[in-house]
Amino acid sequence: MRYENIVACFFLFSLFFVSCNMDSRKLSEEEILALQRSKDDSIAVIIDSLNSVNIYVPPLYDERFFDSGAVTNFCELATKTKGELKILVNSKLLTNEIVRIIKDKVTNDADFLLLIDKTSSMADDIDVVKKGLEKIISEISQFKNVRLGIAMYGDKNEDGDDWFSFKDFGTNYSEAKAFVENIEVTGGGDWPESVYDAFFKIEDYNFWRSGTKRMTLLIGDACSLEKPLSDHTLSDVINKANEHKIITNFYPIIVTPASDEDADGIRNTVIYNEGKLISKLYPNPSSGEITVTFEKDDEYMLYVFDNNGRSVYSEKFTGNTWTKDLSWLHTGAFVLRAIGKNTTFESMKFIIL
Repeated sequence: MRYENIVACFFLFSLFFVSCNMDSRKLSEEEILALQRSKDDSIAVIIDSLNSVNIYVPPLYDERFFDSGAVTNFCELATKTKGELKILVNSKLLTNEIVRIIKDKVTNDADFLLLIDKTSSMADDIDVVKKGLEKIISEISQFKNVRLGIAMYGDKNEDGDDWFSFKDFGTNYSEAKAFVENIEVTGGGDWPESVYDAFFKIEDYNFWRSGTKRMTLLIGDACSLEKPLSDHTLSDVINKANEHKIITNFYPIIVTPASDEDADGIRNTVIYNEGKLISKLYPNPSSGEITVTFEKDDEYMLYVFDNNGRSVYSEKFTGNTWTKDLSWLHTGAFVLRAIGKNTTFESMKFIIL
């Protein structure tokens, strides 16, 4: 039985019970309203609870220019460590994105790790980090006692002893500039790199100490190697990040392998922009069937995500009003994402009771 039906039955029983214990007199309007408010408040507690659920759904990206394996795995890594994934179409935006994450997510007494792919396809992105390091360090310096570590990784099967390098700077940020300036890219062999093994390699240096905030800002353009070419798996990394009281939050930034000199690649990349598409979604909360009216009659790609950010339904739709029975989904909070044919998209949360 759905929760709303239970509440309704309880309300009717309460109404009957009160009526039978008041000498059969008719309830006053105030008493009826009080009972109604009691029923509404019970539902409101559930609705408020579901509305507070933070649903992180995968970002939109042009699959021609980004590694879909990296997007899938890094999104799961971010979601399951309470972090956030960002996809950048242009490496020139990298410094500003790093600064934004620092400003929004770093706290006093935090451990902050930069974990960067140093293979040849990342050369232009590493140059951006080098040029923007002073701005990055300046932002870190706004907080007290933030310990900084920088790790660089490649393919341990192809790059020999040079596949990994790490330096714990503590709060002595001035040494970071020399470390970054001396970074040299490696071949990396095939496309995937040793992402998972690099995270576990950090354990050799006793870097994680903070009792308030631990975060890894992962920058790369390729997915991780898997077993047997990797000693660890995505699940291993997620479990390791979550094994202590203080979770190590991951903030992956995926950059396009196309260099800034590849003008055609950058120019032809599809960029999705958030905008107004949905006029109304109702009823919300719903018992399962929802109706969505759009701003205009057009072609749309529709996705429904559950509260774990997984896509549970998708459909192509043409028109102005879309109605769908989703009662087969479990009770909870969901996100509807609508993508227009002009690459504009809008997301809206709804609740099924």
